[in-house]
Amino acid sequence: MSTGHEDEAPQKPPTIDASFRSQKFHIEVSVSHARAHMAELLDDVQDGGTVYLTHYGKRIAAIVPADAAEYLERLEDDYWGKRADEALADPEPSIPWEEVVRELEAMDQQ
Repeated sequence: MSTGHEDEAPQKPPTIDASFRSQKFHIEVSVSHARAHMAELLDDVQDGGTVYLTHYGKRIAAIVPADAAEYLERLEDDYWGKRADEALADPEPSIPWEEVVRELEAMDQQ
């Protein structure tokens, strides 16, 4: 049975940039503990760890090595760049940003 997709080239898997250090370990500490021991926690992060800050036992933030945060920023930039390219290539007319803002503000006032 033909699916109509026999002539399509197989898609290449996405390239994964693993240039940042892998996480060696992680710890969880309360925000109050972090305030009192920030220097030691930063040493842990510099050694490749991740420190999760908790408030009433719930993770609310993380201290990560700078290269890991920079990697996430690159992923986000790449994602939004791709979305912008797709939007620019779309032949359908776009909605002006000012109109979108007006519609969102009108929804907020309801």
